[in-house]
Amino acid sequence: MTALSRRRFLQLAAGVGAVSAVPAWRSAAAARPIAPGARWMAGDFHVHTVLSHDVWSGPNDDNTGIEEFYTWGWTAGEQILNAELRGLDFVAITDHDRVEALRLPEYKSSKLVLVPGYEHSLSGGHAGIFMRSVSDLPTILRKDNKGADGLARLISQVHERHGMMVLNHPKGGALWTYPTPGSHAVDAVEVWNSQWLQRHDVFPISESNNHVSIDWWEREFLGRGVRRAAVGGSDNHWRSTFEAQGVGQPTTWVLAAARTPAAIIEAVQAGRTAVSWQPPALLGPQVTMTATELYGDYRKTTIGGEVRPLGPVGVTVRVRNGLGHRLRLISTGQVIDTFLVGAPDLKHTTYVVLPERGWLRAELYQDPGYVMTAVTSAIFAAVEKAPPRTRGEATVGPPVGYGHDLTVPEVSVCCGH
Repeated sequence: MTALSRRRFLQLAAGVGAVSAVPAWRSAAAARPIAPGARWMAGDFHVHTVLSHDVWSGPNDDNTGIEEFYTWGWTAGEQILNAELRGLDFVAITDHDRVEALRLPEYKSSKLVLVPGYEHSLSGGHAGIFMRSVSDLPTILRKDNKGADGLARLISQVHERHGMMVLNHPKGGALWTYPTPGSHAVDAVEVWNSQWLQRHDVFPISESNNHVSIDWWEREFLGRGVRRAAVGGSDNHWRSTFEAQGVGQPTTWVLAAARTPAAIIEAVQAGRTAVSWQPPALLGPQVTMTATELYGDYRKTTIGGEVRPLGPVGVTVRVRNGLGHRLRLISTGQVIDTFLVGAPDLKHTTYVVLPERGWLRAELYQDPGYVMTAVTSAIFAAVEKAPPRTRGEATVGPPVGYGHDLTVPEVSVCCGH
């Protein structure tokens, strides 16, 4: 038994109780109007099978021995079935540095969109790689990815194939150690990995540390003017953790124009995402948000879109399956509104003024630091200001927080998670 696999088992068990590198086609995705037929789709971007090196499949396993029987996992077909039973619309099988599962006869579904991908082990962390078709990913991409130059080469390879790269669990598990500016060219950040309570100050052996990841994403990406979506992934490996950390725990919601991998990838790149702690079949909450400028032509947008700064904006947040949870609106790192959800399907409207280079997003929680139940990506303040006669002071509030401890212990994890 390796120290790494033992450590990961304990982690999951505890959980149970440079922007210039962005190609023009991706920038165009954010600017493109949302298609009239677009709908919110629920899925999971981070699911493993028995082909991953830290999952046991039985006596004939090619990379895991019987001494690690407790890591017994799922086949690709079983994980796809799990996703179907949990009410998802799409799923991505993301084995560690392997794509064989994508070519098995069982890699099929009449109910789900299957987004081709895998989890790439870099010298400075892990990343989800996703493509529009299996043929776009004939094998794993080149592994010469040490240092910032290697990261840039990998991102270029992904974008040359019109694919998407997600920065996985940046502050938990395999920590992300690349310099932040070089990381800005990824397409999204996995701010929510597995369970929210898997944090080192609650369970010292549990290190998803979502409370640090989401704070880092907002500060180092949104706060630097880098518009990247927030996504989530269950990171499910083993049967033993399935009830609390199975497929769809958490679920990523994506506003996509079609039921295709290409449309799902494009929606993430456009920032149209939200994350819920449970999948639809387990009645996980869904949070969506629209914003309308209250002047001129009353321009309207949704998550991932833009409004002009310094002008009055009406914001409507819709919460489904969030009865008894508390909603908070966050403008540019500050909590500007909180509201108790008092109905199974609730719409809450408030009025805000975003500052220049600002953003607005929503969160749902039972405890603001320790039990988050949904988060959204942001609506952004555009470059163009509101007309002078409509301008006002930006809405302000106290800083957003996620508990008393936002530090991460120094750990070193190489290639498994």
